[in-house]
Amino acid sequence: MMTMAETEQPTKCWHFVMSSFARIYGVENTHNNEELHWLALQWCDEHNYCCNIHLDDLKKVDSYFRKYVEEN
Repeated sequence: MMTMAETEQPTKCWHFVMSSFARIYGVENTHNNEELHWLALQWCDEHNYCCNIHLDDLKKVDSYFRKYVEEN
C-alpha cells in the first residue's frame, strides 16, 4: 500500500511541469492543449516523478521545459 506522500508525488510532479507550461504558453492555452498534458506526464515518467531539476530560478526552469517541448 502506498503512503499519502507516495501517491501525491506524481500529481505534484505533473503540476510542477504544467505550471511551467502555463507560464510559457499561457494558462488557457496550456489547459486546452492535450499534447502539453501528455508531455508533462511523459517528462514526469522519464524522471521517476522527481522534480528536482536543480535550476535556480523559474526563468531557467521555463527555458528547460520550452526546450523539452520543442525537442518532443
